[in-house]
Amino acid sequence: MIRLKNPIYMEDIESCYLKELDVRLEDVEEEDGSTYLVFDKTFFYPVGGGQPSDTGWIKWNGHKTPITEVIKRKRILHKVEGDIPTRGETVHISLDWDRRYSHMRMHTAQHLISSVVWEKFRASTVGNQIHSDRSHIDFYPADFTMEDLTKVQSEMNRLIGEKIPVGVHFLSRKEVEKEVEKEKVDLSRLPKSVKELRVIKISNGENIDICPCAGTHVRNLEEIGQVNIVKRKSKGKWKIRVTYVLE
Repeated sequence: MIRLKNPIYMEDIESCYLKELDVRLEDVEEEDGSTYLVFDKTFFYPVGGGQPSDTGWIKWNGHKTPITEVIKRKRILHKVEGDIPTRGETVHISLDWDRRYSHMRMHTAQHLISSVVWEKFRASTVGNQIHSDRSHIDFYPADFTMEDLTKVQSEMNRLIGEKIPVGVHFLSRKEVEKEVEKEKVDLSRLPKSVKELRVIKISNGENIDICPCAGTHVRNLEEIGQVNIVKRKSKGKWKIRVTYVLE
């Protein structure tokens, strides 16, 4: 993985908290009747990895246009609805911060749930979907009960109460292979050409979780707040979907 200046949030945990920035409009693309803008830099998250895209606004010369979706092709494209500036113009972009921060809390909680379930039941995370109000994770192979999940919830909230830091690290593939159990995270799905990985670590001296991830996260578990596991659903043999909300 090449360490990206674009998007900015990839660089470190503090960059996930950037809310607004002056940028230059480099290009405009049209696709299926929609207009997409390409900036020289961005901190907007493009949809992917089970996490929805950021939304927000672009402002220039008294104009304001919503950014309604962000996608990644060869470049990061910001979908807009309304007037657009001219190429080369400097503009001001800003996030819908409430939406972004909800996703940061939810995504960090997903890492924590996945880690606790792995430690207790050796069930791997095989899918997830983040939303602002509730999220779910699919585990396999899994046969735990709702009573078991109540214990998972208690352990998560105990760890959250310890105010454990969360960080972004760039490690070589070999380093990650040494630190992460291969049954927990299947690195074989990544192309062999990827030699450096962006890794999220939840650690208080000992690693609570370490996982390659390109998402946005909070800087401390304390920010998650209380987690409530509200639903358990079978999705086939040995596969269970767990739904959770945050208070």
